[in-house]
Amino acid sequence: MFNFTYGGIDFAHKSDAASSPTESYYKHVHAFNEILYFVEGDVAYTVESETKTLVPGDLVLIAPGKFHFATVNSDVKYERYVLKFPTALLPKFLGERISTLNPFFGSVKEHSASFKRLDSYHNYGNFTQDELTAMFMSETIKLLIALSKAPAAQPHQINTVIAEVIQYIDENIRQPISLDSLCTAFHFSKSYLSNEFKRYMKVSIMQYVRTKKIIAAHQLILAGEKKSYVAEQFGFDNYSTFYRQYVRLLKEDALLIPPQESESE
Repeated sequence: MFNFTYGGIDFAHKSDAASSPTESYYKHVHAFNEILYFVEGDVAYTVESETKTLVPGDLVLIAPGKFHFATVNSDVKYERYVLKFPTALLPKFLGERISTLNPFFGSVKEHSASFKRLDSYHNYGNFTQDELTAMFMSETIKLLIALSKAPAAQPHQINTVIAEVIQYIDENIRQPISLDSLCTAFHFSKSYLSNEFKRYMKVSIMQYVRTKKIIAAHQLILAGEKKSYVAEQFGFDNYSTFYRQYVRLLKEDALLIPPQESESE
C-alpha cells in the first residue's frame, strides 16, 4: 500500500473496510481525472447516471466534472488503486481522446501488472519524488492509450431520467439554468425532479448545476480566459459570488493551486 502526492498527482493503493461509508466515499466532483482500479470488495460505483457493481479487475475512468460515488455494501475489505492527475500532464491528443470515453471498463486484469509496478516503484525503488512522478505518469499514459482502444463495459444500471437531465445541463451549461427551466423542459413537477435527482445523485440538482458551471469555467480559465469574462459567459451575474465558489472548489481540490490574481480581476 502507498500514498503519493507530489508534482500535481495523487496516487494511492488503499485497503480498508467501511460498514457505514463516510462522506469521503460519495458525492465527489473535481476538476482532474481519476482512475479507480478495483482489486476486491463489495462495491457499486456510480458515475453521473450510470452504476456498476464492481468485480475484481474492473476499472473506472472519471473525467473532470463528473459526479461520482461508491456504495460500499458490506463490512469487507475494499482494496483499490486510485490515481488522480490533471489533464495538463497528458499529451494533448490523449486528453482529448479520454474525455469522450465511457467510465466503466471490465476485465482489465491484463493491466494489473501496471498497477503492481506502481507499488514496486514506490515501495522498493530508490527514486526521487520527481522521478516517481514521471514514472507514475508514464504508466498512466500507457494505460490510458490502451483503454482508449478497448471496449467499455456496460453499467448494470442507467437511470434514464437522470441521464437526460444531465445531458441537457451539459448541453446548456452556458445558459441560465433553474429548477423552473428544467421542469419546463422535461414536464416534471419540482418535487419529483428534485427528489429523484437527490435520491440518485446524493446532491441537490441546483448544487449540481452550480458545480458543473464552475468546473466548465475552470477549463476556460486554464486556457487563458479572464475570470471576469468567464463568469459572465456562464451566467454568474455577481462576480464576487462566482469567485468565492471558484476558489472554494480549488481549495477543496488538493491537486490544484488557488488562483494568484486578485478578486477584482
